[in-house]
Amino acid sequence: MKTRHHTLMILLPVVAAWVGYYAGAMREPSVTHMPTGATATLDHLVSAGSFSEVEQARAVLGALAEQYVESAQSLIAEDILSRHPAHGDPKPGDARPGLAAIRLLDEAAAEFEGTGQELRLVPTLLCALKREGLYDRWLQVYLSTLYRHPTHELVGVLAADAVAISRVAGRQEELSTGFRHLSGIPLDSLARSRIARSMARLHTDSPVPVDPCEHAS
Repeated sequence: MKTRHHTLMILLPVVAAWVGYYAGAMREPSVTHMPTGATATLDHLVSAGSFSEVEQARAVLGALAEQYVESAQSLIAEDILSRHPAHGDPKPGDARPGLAAIRLLDEAAAEFEGTGQELRLVPTLLCALKREGLYDRWLQVYLSTLYRHPTHELVGVLAADAVAISRVAGRQEELSTGFRHLSGIPLDSLARSRIARSMARLHTDSPVPVDPCEHAS
C-alpha cells in the first residue's frame, strides 16, 4: 500500500506536466489599460468595495476550479498506476479512474458555466479524453472552445492534435469548417501559422499519429 501511495505521488507531477502544456495555452492576458472615458463611467457605477468583492469572488471560483483539476489529475494518475502489470488487472468499464476524472470535470464544467472558470478545466478534460480514446468527445470539446474562445492560444496549440483526432473520428470536414471560421478572426501570428499548417495537413493523405497527452513545450 505504501509503495502504491508513493508511486501515485510520483505520477501526479507527471500528469500535471502533461496537462501543463494545455493549461499554459489557457492563460488569458490580463487587461491592464482601459479608455479614460470608460474608466470614469465605471467609477460612478462600481465602488472600490464592490470591485474588491468581485475580485474575491473570482479568486474563490478560480480556487474551486483548481481543486477540481487537481482531483481529476489524481484520478488520471491512479488510472495510469492501475494499468501497470505489477498492480494486477485494471478496474473494469465505468469504474476506471480515468473515466471518473472525465465525469468529475463534466460536472464541474456545468457548475462553472458562464463564469469563465470552466476554461481552467478544459486542458485536463482534453488530456483525459485523449487517454481514454474518446475522440469524438475530444473533438467536440475542442470545437466548442474554438467557436466560443477563438483567440485562446489553446486553439492553435492543439490544432495538430485536432487534425489527427478528426481523422480517427471521421470528422475532417467538421474541423475544416471550424478552421475556416478562424480566417476572419484576428489571431496572433503563431496561432495563425499553426492553424494554416494544420489545415494543410487536414487535406493531405500523410499520416498524423494520435500521441499521448505529453508534449514538448
